[in-house]
Amino acid sequence: MSESPVKARQPIASARRFLQTLSQAIKLVSLYRPAHPVAAGAVLEAWHQAVDLFAETGWIDASIARVEDRWLVNDLPMGEGERVFEVLGMAFKGHALRSLTIEPALKLYEVSAFCELASTPANRVYENDAADFLQQRGVRHLRVNVEEYARKPKRRPVDVRAVSPISAPAPASSASAPQAPAAAARGFGSFIKSLVEEAVADPAQRTQVYEEATRLVREALARHVHGATVRLQAERQRSVNERDRSERVMNALADGKVIVDKTGRVLMMDPVAEELAGAPLSRIAGKPFMEGLAAGDRLLSLAEELEVPDNRSISANVRIAGPEEIIEAVRRSMAVVQDETGRLVGAYAAAPHERKLKEALRMQEDFVSNVTHELKAPLAALCSALEAVQGRPGLKLPAQEARLLEIGMRNARALRQLIDEILDFSRIKGGRMGVKPERVAADELLRECAEGLRPWAVSRRQSLDIASVPEGLFVLADRARAVQILNNLVSNAIKYAGEGKRIGLGAARGEGPDAGAAVFSVGDDGPGIAPEDLERIFEKFSQVGVRREGVGLGLAIVRDLVALHRGRVWVDSEPGKGSIFRFTLPLAQA
Repeated sequence: MSESPVKARQPIASARRFLQTLSQAIKLVSLYRPAHPVAAGAVLEAWHQAVDLFAETGWIDASIARVEDRWLVNDLPMGEGERVFEVLGMAFKGHALRSLTIEPALKLYEVSAFCELASTPANRVYENDAADFLQQRGVRHLRVNVEEYARKPKRRPVDVRAVSPISAPAPASSASAPQAPAAAARGFGSFIKSLVEEAVADPAQRTQVYEEATRLVREALARHVHGATVRLQAERQRSVNERDRSERVMNALADGKVIVDKTGRVLMMDPVAEELAGAPLSRIAGKPFMEGLAAGDRLLSLAEELEVPDNRSISANVRIAGPEEIIEAVRRSMAVVQDETGRLVGAYAAAPHERKLKEALRMQEDFVSNVTHELKAPLAALCSALEAVQGRPGLKLPAQEARLLEIGMRNARALRQLIDEILDFSRIKGGRMGVKPERVAADELLRECAEGLRPWAVSRRQSLDIASVPEGLFVLADRARAVQILNNLVSNAIKYAGEGKRIGLGAARGEGPDAGAAVFSVGDDGPGIAPEDLERIFEKFSQVGVRREGVGLGLAIVRDLVALHRGRVWVDSEPGKGSIFRFTLPLAQA
């Protein structure tokens, strides 16, 4: 028995609200990232509407389909005004979706995954692409292309006698009926032949009917093949047009051109590209593009996969190399323009003023360098005067004056260290600091660092110990810079570990990926570092923990000095269990 109009109206209204919010969520996800608050809020609203849909209708599932430009939800038409579902319709068309089936146990992340799929341009229109996409993201309560909605008109049974002008005798007895499947098993031609033999007794008429039947089959197959060919050609043309459109958009923004092979090695460059690279083609040809042009003030963006696979989706990762300031300036100066399906159709940009940016950075570096130099001379005089007063033989100051003198000395040393860090950082970033490697014993570097910083550690009731170092462990390093690396790491440990803690230094031969290098370590049993701070601890002006001393350049300088030695630096830490900083220096040959 059919439902009354009043009862049917509520499911239709609930279904329309769900489709509207789902379409809006897809649109916002295509404009923002899925994790963006605006997009995430729209996805959450769509999920709430799905929950309300099942609560209000009591359905065990909801199958959504588009038939003849009309939307159906569990066979209920959504009525007029379907333009509000236009974005959803474009997603159905772009990903070859015939139906979308959801269940009451639908999860929020499953709605988000479908919105991400629907907002992503389909590079191939295959039916299994959408299902694979959802399966890879663990979606179980939302399925595509499960229900088939196709209104098939009722057809009368085809009468062979009506097709052929030859009258045929009555059908054969039921005893011969099972022979048709057996004939079909031998092939389609045999199947048609057996049907004709059963229907027509006269051999001459059989031939005529058989030829007529085969002609109709051939024509039907030809129409089917032609239709499929037209669809494939149209899809191919769409893909070619989209590729050409994207290439024209990019080419319109650039005068130079670089051609690379499948591995990213440079094959050809035009004069404009050579000018940008600052080197002729003869010097760059055959070298990896990412390695050869990533230095200096140049920005390079290159796809991770240069060869397009034909049996899977291509990687979406893009490698970007260049100074952080240049990358950030270019990113903030350009926006891509997409259509509602997410396909690239243009670009919008403001002038990045790259020359002005470089000039501002140079002026900033020069200003910092000049100011710190101007401060260093009077500060050195101040420190010398304070040290002379403090070291004066027979001088006995009252407790208050002695304490003030000690505070002044400590602050002067801290300011001198701060100025040295700023100068070093400025030299490194300006490419004015180099290293002069020499063969030096690892234990000598550790002892030199420990001897210089042990008095400071003792003043904080901390122990500073050196673990046993393998005999004959020599590294190839700039002695002064290697000691500076250790000093920065130990100074951090002294400042952040806390009073009464233990600080340990060590060095050993590297293993596995660090074979051929010595691994130095500086550990403490202090409060440790939070996991969310581990990624940014080596960034400039970054400080973690409760204490705030200096400007946060010490570990950034460590990272850059280690890089100048072709080494790497990392930290292992857990809150409440201390920290261990490690870095590598290349081993020196005997």
